[in-house]
Amino acid sequence: MPGLEFQRNMTTPADIENKFANMVEGSYKQGAYDSTQMGYWRPNDDCLNHRTPINNLYLGGASSYPGGLVTFGAGYGTANILAEDLGVEKWWTEPDHITAARAKGMPL
Repeated sequence: MPGLEFQRNMTTPADIENKFANMVEGSYKQGAYDSTQMGYWRPNDDCLNHRTPINNLYLGGASSYPGGLVTFGAGYGTANILAEDLGVEKWWTEPDHITAARAKGMPL
């Protein structure tokens, strides 16, 4: 098509490390994708369910469960945990696919 331009960009771990000082040997999904940092254990066993060992400090985003590239997943989970911990009434409704996952025993 006239006027359509295609471009390619390749990013390496070194590029990410140079741009983001806190992501040494990391990835754009934040953190390692190994068995100790996946699923419910993301990012580690001290920070499960979006809570950290530091009182009133929570994690949300690609570095927390369910991980990178799950659109709004970590933010949704963090919002729910915050509402529970602070005793705030949730003004949002749970999406049907989340309700179905809970019925199968999957945590959020």
